[in-house]
Amino acid sequence: MKRNLSQSRRPVMKSLGIALLTASLVAGPGLAGIASAAEPAPTPTTSSPTRESSPAVAPSPTVPSAPPSPEETAPADAPSVEPSAEPTQSMAEAVGVGGAEMGQRSARVTASAPSNSFKRLSTESLSSEGTWMPTFGVQGLDVSGHQPTVDWQQQWNMGSRFAYVKATEGNYYKNPSYSSQYQGSRNVGMIRGAYHFAIPNWSSGADQARYFVQNGGGWSSDGYTMPPVLDFEFNPYEGRTINGFYFGNTCYNMSPSQLTSWVRDFGNTMQTMTGRLPVIYTNTSWWNQCLGNPAGFGDYPLWVAAYPNSPTNNAGPVPTASWSTYSMWQYSSTGPFAGDSNVWNGDYASLQRFAGVRMPVGNFDDLAVSRDGSNVSLRVRGWSVDLANSPAANEAHIYVTGPDGRTTGYPWKANAYRPDVDKSFGYGSSHGFDGSIGIATSGTYRVCAHSIGAFGNTALGCKSIAASGVEAPIGSFDNIGQVRTAQNVSLHLKGWAIDLANPAASTYADTYVTGPDGATTGFRMAANISRPDVNQVTGLGSSHGFDYQVPLKMAGTYKACVYAIGQNSNVLLSCKTLTVAPSPPPMGSYDALTLKQTPNAASLQLTGWALDPTLPASSSSVSVYLVSKDGSGGVNPGTVFSANLKRPDVNVALATVGDHGFQASIGISAAGSYTACAQALGAAPLSTGPTLLGCRDITVNSTPPTMGHLDSAAVQVSNGQASLVSQGWTLDPSFPGSSIPVHVYVKYPDGSTRGYPFTASGSRPDVNSSLQTIGNHGFVTAVPISARGQYTVCAYGVAVSVFSTNNSQLGCRSLTY
Repeated sequence: MKRNLSQSRRPVMKSLGIALLTASLVAGPGLAGIASAAEPAPTPTTSSPTRESSPAVAPSPTVPSAPPSPEETAPADAPSVEPSAEPTQSMAEAVGVGGAEMGQRSARVTASAPSNSFKRLSTESLSSEGTWMPTFGVQGLDVSGHQPTVDWQQQWNMGSRFAYVKATEGNYYKNPSYSSQYQGSRNVGMIRGAYHFAIPNWSSGADQARYFVQNGGGWSSDGYTMPPVLDFEFNPYEGRTINGFYFGNTCYNMSPSQLTSWVRDFGNTMQTMTGRLPVIYTNTSWWNQCLGNPAGFGDYPLWVAAYPNSPTNNAGPVPTASWSTYSMWQYSSTGPFAGDSNVWNGDYASLQRFAGVRMPVGNFDDLAVSRDGSNVSLRVRGWSVDLANSPAANEAHIYVTGPDGRTTGYPWKANAYRPDVDKSFGYGSSHGFDGSIGIATSGTYRVCAHSIGAFGNTALGCKSIAASGVEAPIGSFDNIGQVRTAQNVSLHLKGWAIDLANPAASTYADTYVTGPDGATTGFRMAANISRPDVNQVTGLGSSHGFDYQVPLKMAGTYKACVYAIGQNSNVLLSCKTLTVAPSPPPMGSYDALTLKQTPNAASLQLTGWALDPTLPASSSSVSVYLVSKDGSGGVNPGTVFSANLKRPDVNVALATVGDHGFQASIGISAAGSYTACAQALGAAPLSTGPTLLGCRDITVNSTPPTMGHLDSAAVQVSNGQASLVSQGWTLDPSFPGSSIPVHVYVKYPDGSTRGYPFTASGSRPDVNSSLQTIGNHGFVTAVPISARGQYTVCAYGVAVSVFSTNNSQLGCRSLTY
């Protein structure tokens, strides 16, 4: 890489450096190895002034009053330095069009130095770098302003797939060829990035990071932008004073701790501004010498510079405190590519991921077997975020390999609520995935989850789980019918069921029957009947059939749903409907309604016949009830009688058999108008009865009051016991042949009254002759008394007709004892 020669002159080393170089040459065979390993140590640090604009670098406490002049540091044979022009130029102009470039002690860079002593600083400059390439990885190049014109298509054709372009240096230089180089490499398909040449004693790491980002050093997760690079290496202006600024020794006159802090300041600022830590480009020997091989930089990708003298895949040692290997290796400055030649330590896919490092992240949290009725599923839970676009929900792809070895993929959107992920990482709360994948076979399942990103996919891991009893029961609801007998009507259900989780055993088939009234009832059916046809088809045995009857209580449409019952799940086989017709209604005749009276009782007599045509030989029943039209009797709920009397006329007329006549009796207790109804009840199951046979009206009149006479009443004493003795007669005209009660009421001297019941059953021929009646209607009553005083005796005839209007007073007598 060429520089402006007037600005490239460096102080030559004194005789000590030449002596060291000579000693290294004597070592001989070691030169064939990695050049950086044989490179002399950097010049010992000497104090030098630093710019006030560099807060990250503290000035040395032993700063001399003025930097050493070129004459004080250069040997006698060194070319003269032209300091007079430097103070009058800006720093960018002073360092030249290309400024500093990568690989300060590479063969190409040292070859361009005007001083022979500078060439002798590297043993590598004494040998020739080749045009070979390592036999691994992905090839790339880096360029600066020293290569203003690059045939990018040619570089691509040679195998280069990535490029780094110098963007800035310090906070004073911008590569004038940056835009054309940066875009030119991209135009041919290369992944490209920018690098910054650090001058740590010029200004702070944060200041130079901001300058770098503002002038092309940014980064975006577009998949073709390499992360920014910090070029941190040998001081390109070692021992020089440019525009009044002394650049110091090869370590920039800074201590290891100062340089370490400067790198962190630069890196932290880059991460804040771009979201990425920069790649560190360095030389192992310089990094170890000037920074002391510090730990803690393992998060920064390493780009190591080392230049073998012959083809090899060995890049030599890396700074071991922070890195165990490198991401990129700058292996040549003299070809095969323009500028410097590099190799990426991986395949092209990993290079792409490195460029768009905002790769997806996530976690495969859990795998479980879940059951929901007869459905068995694998439940997969976790979270996934594409860091290239973390606000948006990305996809998580789930791959399930079943017991049969077949793999099926399922793309899921990772947008479930996961506040824990947001709390832990700050990615947002809607990045979870929680889904179920139905399975139908027992066995071991292997599930792998991947987070899908714009620039690559990340494997989240795999889990395996054994699922048992997955197979659901199978079967068939073959038929629904009905069975009718004289006593019952039933639904007839037939089919078969097998629990595949335990096919050797008989299982159950449960049915749920919904009747015409909307009520649903469940019935358990044992599926253990021989079905050789099922065994012939399934090979799972023949004892899996069911044949079941469900008794019915009403006609109408029934729906039966049958489920095959398994030890782990139940499966609906099907639902079937059947309309069950009612039995024919009963029939009959309501022939007559009459009143029947007896002493102290009365009833309405209903006569007729009734039969159920479904069961003609059986006697059916009738229900009779009364409605009192005058409202006095209300509505009788009905009384059931058996129609079991002989009616040969009915049998002859209907050509039937059996006894079907009825005579029903309904007791009544009051006069009035009645309606008596009769209905035939069905004897057959699901009969549509009752059938109303008719209603008849009847009027029940009141009967006359009782009649009679209290003939006499007197006090009689017998054996010292006094009694009130009454005599007379009474009868109920409605039942003249019946002796009726007579009630005697006695009022005592103390004012109290007591009643005494007797029966008027004595013979009174005179009464019978006078009234032209029959029966015994006379009475003689005796009521014992003891108190002296006035008594009153009254007698009443009590009716035995329930419809009598009155119990007549027969007379009263007053007596004194």
